[in-house]
Formats: sequence, C-alpha cells, structure tokens
Amino acid sequence: MLNTLAKIYDAGGHLVKVTCTLFEGDRNFVTAVGLRFESISAVFRANPDDDTLIARVDSLTAEAAETLVDISDSSPWAACLGAGARWLWQLTNQQGHIDGVRLEFGNPDEDSGAVVELLVTASAIETLLVSRAA
Repeated sequence: MLNTLAKIYDAGGHLVKVTCTLFEGDRNFVTAVGLRFESISAVFRANPDDDTLIARVDSLTAEAAETLVDISDSSPWAACLGAGARWLWQLTNQQGHIDGVRLEFGNPDEDSGAVVELLVTASAIETLLVSRAA
C-alpha cells in the first residue's frame, strides 16, 4: 500500500479520470476504484476474503460479475479532478488490517482541497468526503 501511495505522490501528477467497478451492476456495491493521473494509474480493490484494501499501480479492469463505470463527474471526484495528491494516508483498523486510504487532493497554490476516504466494509468500498467541523 505505502509503495503505491508514494508512487502516486511522487509521479502521479493531476487527477484526470476516476472509474469504479460495481458488483453485478449494484451502485451500492463498489468493488474497486481506479484513479487515472497524468503519469500513472492506481487501483484500490476490496479484498473479499478479509475486507482489506489492496492498492497497486495499474489500470482498473472489471473482473467477472463486475461492471466498469466512469465516475469522474460524480461527487466527490469532480472536485478532485485537475488537482494533485498532496497527502496520502494508509488506514489501519483496531485489528491491524489495512482497510482504507485517505487521499487529499489540491494544488500547491491553493489553501483548500478535497479529502476523500476509501474504506472497505462488508467487501465493498465506501467513498467518504471528509469536511472540517465548524
């Protein structure tokens, strides 16, 4: 996981496209998320055997029973397009399993940015938009 996050940070560039795979076409059952940057692509896939998140530098392709969908224009990804990855975290739960990632997108000359978390729950990936408390 950390090697993939480092490659995104070091060589990715700006985010240009986001895709996901849906199990049997179910929009509530995302099995993988693919991030296409200017220079590389990264895949975050739920491992159904132990509900961990697997990350690798690669293009997202659909597996059996999955449908590939472009979600670039949907929330929260539309706010991230054109921005680079400023900070990236690996998330580990209380049992020691790596089951999520936190991605902060923004540009060096801007104070604001978007923070997105991908978290595996019941073999599906939940996408969460993080916001500051007032």
